[in-house]
Amino acid sequence: MTTLVFQGDCLVEGRVSGTALVTDTDLALSLVDAATGIVRQPGHPLFGTSVAGRVLIFPSGSGSSSGSYRLLHLAERKTAPIAIINVQADAVVTAGAVLGHVPLLHKLAPDPIRNIKSGDAVDVNATPGVVVVRRSGDA
Repeated sequence: MTTLVFQGDCLVEGRVSGTALVTDTDLALSLVDAATGIVRQPGHPLFGTSVAGRVLIFPSGSGSSSGSYRLLHLAERKTAPIAIINVQADAVVTAGAVLGHVPLLHKLAPDPIRNIKSGDAVDVNATPGVVVVRRSGDA
């Protein structure tokens, strides 16, 4: 088993453990279906994939400010990611995470997009900005 440790900046506190869902493409939260958590952003690598209950890792938000309210609605419906890790969080993602009480970190070292894979087990302790990844096998 491989263990990786990342350090970053906390924007919204919280402590959770879950499975990573990683993309190298910015995400418009306004284009995530609130009822299902499924990404409906045309052409996005995660199109058709649910973010519900996952540690969602993506570079930054894109799209309109309605994404903040969408993250709140996802949280209210229990279809939100359990935590978000951004390379550089934007105001939309940050506001939505605050409203929905979704732990949010950014500016992790080393680069989470290059070093965390979808399916990895991830422990997020946002308050001190620590992320621990456990990967089985030879990955």
